[in-house]
Amino acid sequence: MIYSQGTKAVQVTIFLGNIPLDVYQLPDQSYKLYTESVTGAIDKQGQDLLNFLRGKSLQALPFKDYNLVHAPKVEVEGQGGFIKPIPVSLATSYWLYQAFKGNLKAQAIAQACMIESIERRADIAFNLKRTEEEYNKRFEEAILLYNRDDVAARRLPGDDLYLPSGIN
Repeated sequence: MIYSQGTKAVQVTIFLGNIPLDVYQLPDQSYKLYTESVTGAIDKQGQDLLNFLRGKSLQALPFKDYNLVHAPKVEVEGQGGFIKPIPVSLATSYWLYQAFKGNLKAQAIAQACMIESIERRADIAFNLKRTEEEYNKRFEEAILLYNRDDVAARRLPGDDLYLPSGIN
């Protein structure tokens, strides 16, 4: 299915902290994501998403019948071309799967997204207004807290003598 003239998707780039993510708003007001920005967010290639869809993980099961190659093309306003964006639920299931497989960046994104989801709702409940810049800064801080590579890089050779590997 190709959307007809006058029903083009609109593209914007949002940020998860400092990670860019291309989002498309379709004519029905739903959102889809650009495959390359989804896989790139966790340092993977587009082919990895295809492998995920072919897999038998619990996270891939809801998308068993989703065929990325034959997905509907969407015309994007102002770009003069077509793309095949993916549903947000597919992107987040892919990230969750990668987090379970040990991808530290996917783990950090998942953790930061959960924190932000709760904080945004709490902000509304307490009538607290934050800017997108503030949310992105908080998101980056949450990713840094979860980034075990950074902690491991700061360990000194003697740390192994008295601190187990998972301890700061």
